[in-house]
Amino acid sequence: VAYRCSFRVTEAAYAVERAMDIMAQKLNMDPAEFRMKNLIRREQFPYTSAMGWQYDSGDYHTAMTKAMESVDYKKLRAEQKTKQEAFKRGETRDLMGIGVAFFTEIVGAGPSRNCDILGIAMFDSAEIRIHPTGTGICRLGTKSQGQGHETTYAQI
Repeated sequence: VAYRCSFRVTEAAYAVERAMDIMAQKLNMDPAEFRMKNLIRREQFPYTSAMGWQYDSGDYHTAMTKAMESVDYKKLRAEQKTKQEAFKRGETRDLMGIGVAFFTEIVGAGPSRNCDILGIAMFDSAEIRIHPTGTGICRLGTKSQGQGHETTYAQI
């Protein structure tokens, strides 16, 4: 995995996205088109997954469309095809890859009904109290995984 993250979602996302690429190739479909066809549609929200997780909202098609437009995806695919053809003719040794991925990651530890560990609901929380004297107390409940919460919170 090409970026730093705790061992969990990144590896699973890679496996799923690689499977999506293979399936798109077998179906002779563009990988982005295949993903678009299989994204949860806006009108399906709230959406309950096969595992019982509830997705409260989303507009994945718009997000994917905007991402593709921002990089001029069609132009990139045309450039890739030109390079592949030149490679096959032996005119170049340069190849061009285009990666497409789309996944949703739960934030915090998730809904307490799904993430209850020994009666302790696991979720991020914050409580801020401002007293009449002008002093304040901020209580934060987060799980740090190396992001530097301690330093950030002390500075705030």
